[in-house]
Amino acid sequence: MMRNDGKRAGIVQNTAGLLILLILLALLPAASAGGEAAEALSYRVEECSLERDSMHLFGELYLPEGAEGPLPLVILCHGLGSNHEKMVPYAEFFAENDTAAYVFDFIGGSEVSRSDGKMTEMSVLTEAEDLDAVIDYFRGDERFAEGKLFLFGGSQGGMICLYTAGKRPGDIAGLVALYPALNLQDICRQDTANGVPDTVQIRNHIVGSVYLKDMLTFDIYEVMKNYTGPVLLMHGTADPMVPVSYAEKAAEVLSDAELIILEGAGHGFKGADLERAANDALRFIRGEKPE
Repeated sequence: MMRNDGKRAGIVQNTAGLLILLILLALLPAASAGGEAAEALSYRVEECSLERDSMHLFGELYLPEGAEGPLPLVILCHGLGSNHEKMVPYAEFFAENDTAAYVFDFIGGSEVSRSDGKMTEMSVLTEAEDLDAVIDYFRGDERFAEGKLFLFGGSQGGMICLYTAGKRPGDIAGLVALYPALNLQDICRQDTANGVPDTVQIRNHIVGSVYLKDMLTFDIYEVMKNYTGPVLLMHGTADPMVPVSYAEKAAEVLSDAELIILEGAGHGFKGADLERAANDALRFIRGEKPE
């Protein structure tokens, strides 16, 4: 009898334990669903690719969910040897704050580009043509507010934005340039002192002679000064690739520019510096004073 009672008690305990396990398993989907709901995105991403001179240009459009009326649009440009992913954190931030954003890969812009082209066939002028194609693609799109198209670029992308704004000033409402690589012209002058080689390494990337030749056909400061709209420049004091003096000169040349210098920031903002840059850029786009 003692053994039977013990056996019965064990069965009861096992049954209770099984019931608890089943209850916990039943709750897991609900908890998971709740987690997904809590992390639901406030924006959607659409692939939005186009062509420039029969070459494929990959891009993604970040659109706020539920935002009313035509939206401001920010076109974001990555740097040399990078791709659209470098600009995604900023695009996400803009879209979370009722501002549409477009990121794309320059044609031949990097070894990891999803657009057509080779880096040895790319130059700052071909990238300016890419940006022109993107701007023209979105002009007249009723989803976006007229007169509210902004450019946003980092490193060489910042230089491309400044060049493009100087070439078509009436189309650009404002411009944000992070650590713009305005020293690239000086680098190219040094690399061509003894002639133009077929290829040359700039930083960690191999570019072709067209890159060197096109870079020396203009003066970036002479071009950018044609743009009289608002410009926000941001540069770190610890940038190992582009001295802050180049951004300081740009701020002097431009008629309506503000330069924010981030103490200790490098080339390519991260962490608190990226957050600061995103917030100040959003205020700038809204016509507010950056902090």
